[in-house]
Amino acid sequence: MSAGSEGLQPWDGHDLFALLTLEAIDPSHFRSRYASENARGSVFGGQLLGHAVMAASMTVPPDRDVTAMQLFFSQSAIPDRPIDFEVTAIQEGKRFSSRHVRGTQSGGRLVLDAQVMFALPLLGPQHATAAPAIGVDPNTLMRLDELPIEISDAVWQTLGYPFDSSALDLRLADPAQGLGLDAHSTRLRFWLRARNELPDNSNVQAAAFAYLSDWWLNFSTVGIHVRQMQHDGTRLHVASLNHSIWFHRPLLADRWLHFDIQSPCAASGRGLSIATVHDVEGVLVASATQENLMTPLGST
Repeated sequence: MSAGSEGLQPWDGHDLFALLTLEAIDPSHFRSRYASENARGSVFGGQLLGHAVMAASMTVPPDRDVTAMQLFFSQSAIPDRPIDFEVTAIQEGKRFSSRHVRGTQSGGRLVLDAQVMFALPLLGPQHATAAPAIGVDPNTLMRLDELPIEISDAVWQTLGYPFDSSALDLRLADPAQGLGLDAHSTRLRFWLRARNELPDNSNVQAAAFAYLSDWWLNFSTVGIHVRQMQHDGTRLHVASLNHSIWFHRPLLADRWLHFDIQSPCAASGRGLSIATVHDVEGVLVASATQENLMTPLGST
């Protein structure tokens, strides 16, 4: 991406808040300033998720936190073009606000369609699933880039998954299992956070969480197939199709969050990942699902 392309600025790859900050064109129209490019040369899906939350949050009362988002990826976003976000009010009630967000690029290229809901905190009964990891210091756990080279090579050759990010820090929750490439389980657990501190704003933190929730979430659908694909000399094209997040309570994306992900099914070229997310105190803060394309290269 060249500096100044259609108004875009070069992103340093580190400052997640800068990446997520949008330019306000008018009260319901916002524009991206940077692009986080993925290994396939398109805009990383997490950026689209984060921008949808940011754009919607800029149109609701400041005392309302984001509670849910459902997003459909349409076409891949081109990194050297800005993305325009048009926000439409669907609901504006005493306690809830909901917004429709449509993201497009020049030429009418639709890249996302999303609905985002916000609400005031309300009283009510509470329960939550237990955290699978308590009393763990994620800083002591293995990073992805510390895995044996044969594992990273197998994943890159078959899936094209990157193993590092300047903006995010990921640690394997079960280093003995590694990525479970030889296992028959589709369960994957890891700790993840933004590397740099973010503003103390619940909707900014939620937008940052949306960004990082796209990082390795769908590996649960494809990881167990890596060894067979490596044996067969095949490679999968993996891409996000749709993504949903439920924010159960305000969270901090710049603090460690534990992702416990399972894939109940992969069929017909699509896979489903379901995640529960706890903080270091064991509090369930969010749940997320993603359906992804997973089909041999050249078949689409």
